[in-house]
Amino acid sequence: MATNFYWPIYKNLEKEVIELSNFIHLDDRQLSIYSVRISDLLIRCVIEIESISKDLFERIAGSIPTGKTRKDLYFDTDCIDLLEQKWCLSQKKVIVAAPNFYLSKQDNKILTPLKKANKRGSSSSDWSKAYQAVKHDRLKDLKKGNIKHFIRALAALFILNIYYKDVEYKLGNDSKATSFTTGLGSEIFSIKLHHCSNYNTGQAYHKAADFDECVYLVDIDLESKQKVAEVVRKENRLKLDFLTRHPRFHEWLKHNSIESYEGDNLYFEILGKDIYIQMEREILAQTQDEKMKALRSIQYHAVLNNGSK
Repeated sequence: MATNFYWPIYKNLEKEVIELSNFIHLDDRQLSIYSVRISDLLIRCVIEIESISKDLFERIAGSIPTGKTRKDLYFDTDCIDLLEQKWCLSQKKVIVAAPNFYLSKQDNKILTPLKKANKRGSSSSDWSKAYQAVKHDRLKDLKKGNIKHFIRALAALFILNIYYKDVEYKLGNDSKATSFTTGLGSEIFSIKLHHCSNYNTGQAYHKAADFDECVYLVDIDLESKQKVAEVVRKENRLKLDFLTRHPRFHEWLKHNSIESYEGDNLYFEILGKDIYIQMEREILAQTQDEKMKALRSIQYHAVLNNGSK
């Protein structure tokens, strides 16, 4: 885990918007409020986004492309675009959860702040376009330096900080992750957490429909997976041994081959219902205690949704 020098700066920016909320009733109508101070906050925030995205680019790419320097990298079309390809950041959702933010519209409460952040010009995100406008002509475009754009930029910086830190949270046997705090240190935002529904680690990780929206996911830890997978391998060895010793298998081989089999359950088709059930009962008797022990000892952790599933 890298030391995150960006987090204290993020927290200072967050503190300043919380201070604003003490003077402004932050509901949907007030998001259009603008000022020189809010424009300054937006600029400071996006400068942090530019820098942290370049650091993340170097971490993933391993180095800056030949012939380029760090200054040559565009934070959006170079850096965030690479992060988008790896982590699908454009779909990651952030919830505005601060109790003194009185937002009711869904598109103000649930944000996808990095959507279009890997593009430039008129195709880019709203906060990025606002940043470019107030940076180049603050007097003319002061209205774009508003609370709405600043909160969205801050939410984007929040996500990038989380990926920069890349922290694993051990949950023990807490499969529901009730001990996991979705705010992750923020006083304004929270993230979506994808829950684990796989207890049979012989199967692929089950992705719910909102998988790509989640910044963190709950999974079985590696040691637990290895223990359960060993029991599954033992069960498979016993099943194969039972099948290959049975006369029905040898009769089946006279007219068929395992390599060309295209059905769903080879064992059931060859052995038939009664013998198949007998086989399952025999194997269960041999592995039940070991399997239950492995399942009872499963440990969970919350890890960054980095596209590796």
